Amino acid sequence: MEFVGLLAPVAFVFALSAISQVSSLKKEVEQLKEEIDRLKE
Repeated sequence: MEFVGLLAPVAFVFALSAISQVSSLKKEVEQLKEEIDRLKE
């Protein structure tokens, strides 16, 4: 059980990096949507 406690900080760091990647991916998708809209016009 102590081993799981040692892994918690590592899991936290991975979670933070995953959240930041998701947010940057959302921004990129948003930019692509705007670009597609401009091309449709």
